[in-house]
Amino acid sequence: MVKIPATILQHFIGLSDYERKLAVDKAARDLGMTVDQIEAEIESFQSGGFNQDQPTSVAPTAAPQRRSKFKRPNKAKEGAPDFVDDSHRYRFKYDPSHSGQARQTRATQAIVCPHCNSALGIPEARPIRVTCPACMMDTTFES
Repeated sequence: MVKIPATILQHFIGLSDYERKLAVDKAARDLGMTVDQIEAEIESFQSGGFNQDQPTSVAPTAAPQRRSKFKRPNKAKEGAPDFVDDSHRYRFKYDPSHSGQARQTRATQAIVCPHCNSALGIPEARPIRVTCPACMMDTTFES
C-alpha cells in the first residue's frame, strides 16, 4: 500500500468538504489508490498520527557521552589560565574596530574563561587582564 506524505494529508484536513472530495478524487487517480483507502489514511492521520498500524516498539537509546573540547593541564598554577589546544582552529573576532583588530592579530594563545568556559584569544604577555566578551567578567592572569 502506498503511503501518502503527511504534508498532503495535512492539506486534506484543512479543506472544506467539497474541496476535500475533489482533492481526494484527484489524488486517488494520481496515486493509483481508491478513494476509500485515502479516506482511511486521512482518518488514521487525524486520529493520532501517521503510521499507527505499525508496531512502535522502539528501544530507548542512551544519550551520547559528553566530551569536552578543551584540555586542562594536570598541574595548573594559581592565577594561570586554562589553555585550549589547537588554538589555530579558532578565530577570535570580538571587536570590529581598527584597534580591536590590531589586538586580535597579537592573539597567539587560546584560553578558557574561568567563569563561562568560553574560548578567548590572548597574547603571550603576562600579567594580562582579560574581559570575556561572553560573560563580561574581568580576570587577571599572572603566569
